[in-house]
Amino acid sequence: MPRTLKVAIAGLGPVGQAVARAVLQVPALKLVAVADPAPLHAGKDVGTVLGLPRKIRVKVEGNPDRFFKKVRADVAFVCTSSLLKDVKPQIAALVSNRVNVLTTCEELAWPVPARAAAFKELDRLAKRKKVSVLATGVNPGFAMDTLALALTAPCARVRRVSVTRVVDAAARKLPLQRRVGAGLNLGQFRRAVTEGTVRHVGLVESAHMIAGALGWKLERVDETLEPAIAPRDLDSEYLRIPAGAAAGIRQAVRAYRGGELAVSLDLQVYVGAESPRDHVLVDGDPPVDATIAGGVNGELAAAAVLLNSLPRLLSAPAGVLTAKDLPLVHSLNPQELAAPPPRKR
Repeated sequence: MPRTLKVAIAGLGPVGQAVARAVLQVPALKLVAVADPAPLHAGKDVGTVLGLPRKIRVKVEGNPDRFFKKVRADVAFVCTSSLLKDVKPQIAALVSNRVNVLTTCEELAWPVPARAAAFKELDRLAKRKKVSVLATGVNPGFAMDTLALALTAPCARVRRVSVTRVVDAAARKLPLQRRVGAGLNLGQFRRAVTEGTVRHVGLVESAHMIAGALGWKLERVDETLEPAIAPRDLDSEYLRIPAGAAAGIRQAVRAYRGGELAVSLDLQVYVGAESPRDHVLVDGDPPVDATIAGGVNGELAAAAVLLNSLPRLLSAPAGVLTAKDLPLVHSLNPQELAAPPPRKR
């Protein structure tokens, strides 16, 4: 008889809701618990929150602390924060209950020096409890790291990897537009950058992931963040952006090895962005130049990468993993969820 995996979800923002919808489409998965502190969601049936025509008979827990301490599931999707300091205690509570974890926490995507100690602490706990943890999504997790790494496969030698991602923020939800500072005047934008409330989290992690996979030792990693300025009055579904205000961000990372530029990542996310795309250029033998016209939709793609990574996570060794550690992740084959996974070591 096919097994059913019990699934819990923490966080019902745009990505968390997309994950919930995707989970409900897979017969081998049973949604058993959901948490979100927003008063708009707490206490409601998940089906109501998702705008579905039916009840799911799972109510949203409004007390996340209670959820993380008491949830019993085979796997939990944690879509609560980009910052490891916020997510670490949540993941630790789940792991202590022997729950495998998939999370959108970008700062957990790679053990960069500033957060290596926290990464190792969670890794030791997960190994002791014999469960696996993976932070992934579309960025980090695909568009600006693993996609580029896959495109180095035909190269006998690689000198530099360059990735450009251009996203029209007008096509995304309000939380993303707020996160890139759309509508702020330039003074407000600069203050928000200083406070850390306007930025994309994960570019540095993606640069380290590419370098780590290719065996490159980086000697310097620089990151810059500037406003994309509205050339005229712009409108999204949620915001009016006057000419001269910030329409979003232009964020870049440059990573060096041996005195030479090795990884170049450029992220442009702003309302009215022209020619949205994901572009990868591998300076190698032979060179590779690939573009996804229109780019990959962020919320939907992030949810899909998380769900599609589930069979790999369940079969992986215990510990905190990175997207680089997994075998090829592809669109979900439900049959991969039917067989019991090997015992974790």
